[in-house]
Amino acid sequence: MDGYQTDITKAVDSAKVSFVMITQASHKNSGVIVAVEKDTAYVMTSAQGLIAANPVDVQFENTLTASGSIVGIDLETNLALIKVQTNFTMTAIELGDSTLINPGEVVIAMGGRRASGSAMISSGAISGTLQIPMIADSQWICNVLEADVTISDVNIGGALLNLSGELIGILVPKPTNGQTGMGYAVAMNEVRSVYAELKNNGSVIRGNFGVVGRSVSKMTSYEKNAESIALDMTSGVVVTALQKDSAAEKVLQEGDLITAMDGKTVMSEDDMHAMLYAHAAGDAIMLTITRDGSSQQVGVTLR
Repeated sequence: MDGYQTDITKAVDSAKVSFVMITQASHKNSGVIVAVEKDTAYVMTSAQGLIAANPVDVQFENTLTASGSIVGIDLETNLALIKVQTNFTMTAIELGDSTLINPGEVVIAMGGRRASGSAMISSGAISGTLQIPMIADSQWICNVLEADVTISDVNIGGALLNLSGELIGILVPKPTNGQTGMGYAVAMNEVRSVYAELKNNGSVIRGNFGVVGRSVSKMTSYEKNAESIALDMTSGVVVTALQKDSAAEKVLQEGDLITAMDGKTVMSEDDMHAMLYAHAAGDAIMLTITRDGSSQQVGVTLR
């Protein structure tokens, strides 16, 4: 435990310079600086309670405050991007790779601010990487990390860190299908896509087909045997569930192996998500799937 405590302290010390508090009227969120361009910092946070048209105050670790503006909000993931300019040095956090996180791995939730000014910290273990809707009636299946860390109103929008101090997720309120007593963060690889869309376009326009999948690369030999997948296969996504009334419900089946989208190889769930971010609702895509041992192509119109 002492070793973990040392690692946690080092991780927090390296990341805390990128931690901010966001105030809009009487509402407060935590936030994380994910990029700095000259005198402009870009802060990812939760969209919880924020009004897009209104300015925000951003308080930095050095206790200085500057006025910022909301670049955009993505309700499907409950994330928001804030832009703020200052005349002092700002530091972006190191970005991690959420696909490398394994169940049981120790992680750190950092957010909120104590009376002393320091960030509130809790640590726990990852229970899993999930694909679930963040909001009711949504057909966008968000990549989410679930961990037994403490998340409350004061640290929403803060950072989920690995023991290297890298950002692996943005803390968000419990999703519709989340478990009571667990903490949730939008996984970093999903955050990257949302950040790019908000920064470049001010909004996120994505197509979706309502598929919950599992990367072949994460499957055990037993799981591959059960799905009749070659043991040496490392790419593709197995359909584990289909959302009701989704675009894919009538053309895909549980157990289908998605191997390509519009002729491009689908390596993993994250890969499939990244491809969907390049499409809008109404786009028609061609999926290459393996069903009952034979390869075939099926067309899907995204919603």
